[in-house]
Order: sequence, then structure tokens, then C-alpha cells
Amino acid sequence: MPHQIRSLAIIAVGLLLISCVLQQPTPPESKQPKPTPPPIESRSDTGWQTGLSMPVARSEMAAATLDARIYVPGGFGGESIFSSYIPATDSWQTLADIPQGRHHLMTAAHAEYIYVFGGAPSGTWRPTTNTWRYDPATNSWTEMAPMPEGRVAGAAVTMDDAIYVVGGIGGQNSLLRYDIGTNSWTKRTGPAVIREHLAAVSLDGKLYVLGGRWRSQGEFSSIEIYDPAQDLWTSGPNMQEARAGFGATVLNGRIWVAGGELISGRLESLASVEVFDSDEQRWSYGPELPFALHGVPLTAADGAIYLLGGSDAAGAIENQGRVLSYRP
Repeated sequence: MPHQIRSLAIIAVGLLLISCVLQQPTPPESKQPKPTPPPIESRSDTGWQTGLSMPVARSEMAAATLDARIYVPGGFGGESIFSSYIPATDSWQTLADIPQGRHHLMTAAHAEYIYVFGGAPSGTWRPTTNTWRYDPATNSWTEMAPMPEGRVAGAAVTMDDAIYVVGGIGGQNSLLRYDIGTNSWTKRTGPAVIREHLAAVSLDGKLYVLGGRWRSQGEFSSIEIYDPAQDLWTSGPNMQEARAGFGATVLNGRIWVAGGELISGRLESLASVEVFDSDEQRWSYGPELPFALHGVPLTAADGAIYLLGGSDAAGAIENQGRVLSYRP
């Protein structure tokens, strides 16, 4: 119990520091007392398989798939660590450290490279603007053009020859577009709802921005869809549950979301999974996770979805380093 209380205190202090950096009111979740979260229960027979655990357990990190490998940079518990998971052999490989430690960072893959954006340095909650590119062929990093504004706890999505960074804390809520060919950034119209700890994916040439939370507004179930050709946002069908700090990916033309947490009003980690069918324009429940987890990335590789790491306890750093996979 003392360890859990210390973890909750770390999160509360971090949220306070974020609000100071932005000169905005302290988020309500940092002002409210944290009730003791319910015990974590394992749910069996859900169809999820367990893989080899992470070498270092982490949460609040990102993940991207490239050439049948899943790359996982940073996060609480290993801000400088960069490693890859190989589903075919259920094995991990330790790679060159990130140039500077980061948690709540964003990542995306394009062509033969992995890109990492923003996040907060180890021991702080300061939004950063860094862009780094990783080359798997040489196991080396290159610093690229910085973002026009810092971001923490946003999302990065590849679409055609650009990467979009959306949401998060820092800046003015613009949608940031990184042109890979020219190594340059432009600002585009941001979503109507300001969100952090959100998830985002690309489907049918559109950018889907999912859930997240924002201060007194709490967690969201809402979705916004961006058309890059028109620089236009529209509303999409709400998820069945509000959630923040969750993972999202696309597999077989469907959006999958898994896990997350609620810290506004009640303290709860989520095990639920939802699947969006774009043809029917509706969400349905998928196979529940065997454990409730938040601060998790979700990605697809070789016909399956993979969830990596995460924390058991809502609003706290209780990392387990699990690797879970589901093959529809």
C-alpha cells in the first residue's frame, strides 16, 4: 500500500507541474483525493494470448510496427529505453537508447524509419518539441526538424507521405503535419475538442481521433474524423465507453481500442475492448483483456493486435510489462 500511495502522489505532482508550465488551472484530477483502486482481477478465456514480458516494464509509452517488428520507445519506468518485439519469435531486442529520455511521447513508422515526437523529459512534465528518426539498418538516431509546439500525451499517425501529431498537452491544439520529404512542419486546423491521453488511427484516408480527457471535462467517448484533403473535421459515432490512456490500432479495416482508465469522478482501469465497423458506422464490444490496463500502446502486426506494457492501477505507476496478443 505505501508504494501505491507514493505512485499516486507522483501522478498528482506531475499533473500539477503540467498546469504550471501551461499557466492554466490545475487539472481537477490532481485536486481530488484518490480512492483506493479495486483489486486487479484476471479474466480468463478471452482469446488473448500472453507473450514474453518486456525486459523492462513500462507504461505511458508509444509503439509502432515496421517490417513485422514492434518498436517501443520510452515511457514511465524506462524513459531512455528503446526496444523491439518480434512477434514471429516472441522475443525482444534492446536497441540504441533514445537521445533523451521521454515519457508520454508519440511515435509512428514510415518507409524504413521510426519517428519519435515530443513527450516530457525524465523527471518532468515539460512538453518538448523534439523530432527524432531511428534507422533500424544502422541502429542509430538522427535529430529532425522540431515540432512548432511541444506536446505531451498526444498521438502520432502516418498518412501517405506525412505524419500527423494530434492532441496532447502543450501548444494551441493545432493539428501538426510533418512533411517527411521536406523535413518540415505545418499547422492545420485542430479538433473541436481539446484532448490529451487520446488515441488516433488512420482509416480509409481519414484521421480518427478517439477519446482522451481534458481537465474538468473528464474522459471522452467522442470521436472526431479529419479529412486532410479538405482540412475539415466531422464528428464520428461515439465509443460505447469513455476512456483515456488507452491503445488503438487498425486491423482488417476495423478500428480496435483496448484498455484505458477513468480518473475523473471515479478511479478505474479498464479491460474492455471495442471494435469499430466503418461500413456499419457502429461500435461493438470485442474480447475483453485478461487484465485491466492503462498507459498502453496497441498496434497490429502479422494479422494480430498487440498490447504492450501498461499499468494495472488507474492514476498510478504499477507497471507489469505484459505482452498480450489477439488474432481475430
